[in-house]
Amino acid sequence: MNLTYGQQCAKVGRMSMKVRPARPDDWPAIESLARRVRRTLPRLWQWEEHLVDDSFVVAEHEGDVVGALFACPDESPVAWVRLAALEDGWDSDAWLNVTLPPILDRLRSRGARTLAWMDCEGWAGSHLGARGFRPLAEVITLTKSDRALPDAGKVGVSLRSASDVDAPAVVAVDRAAFTPHWWRGEATVCRRIVVSSRFTVSEAADAVVGYADGELCLPAAHLNRIAVHPDHQGHGVGTLLLRDALCAFWEQGAERVALNTQAGNRRSRRLYRRFGFEPTGDVMTAWELQL
Repeated sequence: MNLTYGQQCAKVGRMSMKVRPARPDDWPAIESLARRVRRTLPRLWQWEEHLVDDSFVVAEHEGDVVGALFACPDESPVAWVRLAALEDGWDSDAWLNVTLPPILDRLRSRGARTLAWMDCEGWAGSHLGARGFRPLAEVITLTKSDRALPDAGKVGVSLRSASDVDAPAVVAVDRAAFTPHWWRGEATVCRRIVVSSRFTVSEAADAVVGYADGELCLPAAHLNRIAVHPDHQGHGVGTLLLRDALCAFWEQGAERVALNTQAGNRRSRRLYRRFGFEPTGDVMTAWELQL
């Protein structure tokens, strides 16, 4: 029998949780939950802007928020879990039993074909596998602390800071360079251009052919993404973008720079190896469920 939000309920011992749609006034409770618990995701998404989204749910016990789950497709057929948080002491399976089904229903109704989940601490994987998720990719972390740089050579592109008018061109680079799992929509790109510490585009013949997006959080910095259109890969554009980002971070006081890449992305790993990036040993697994 299909249950409404208010009817969906899971029991753990003598305790029970029920799921309902998130509301704007849930923000303080969800923020507190996500900050203090172990089973959560890094805060890489402005989820508070989506508290009225129909694929954002909270789990309650006696009026207290003990869990939250939010996923959205971001103009892609692939939806990603953007927020997952569960109070310590609560059973992961019970929580997923009440929060995941309504989200899957909403995503299907919105045309999403896949749900993806980045398991950052390894706490979710076994529970996802039991629900039909399959491993998509392993994502590794690399860091660089020295300031050695390889020569960029002569590259027929220019670099400049991005503005919101570049968003459609940046989206087009994403569409050409990545599978739908890694696409970002125009609204997300516009937000990143505003809030990023460094968002640079590369141009050839007045057309955007690549970009780099990074965050400064002293004493460290994180390169969120570097992308080059396939027609311009192998010509030094990525090298130029990476050099520019590193120099900018160092000028602003960063002592080390980190980034993530897929373990199987040989082209990117060769580039980062040339720059002296070393694996930290941290590995995350991205999971996907076909809807």
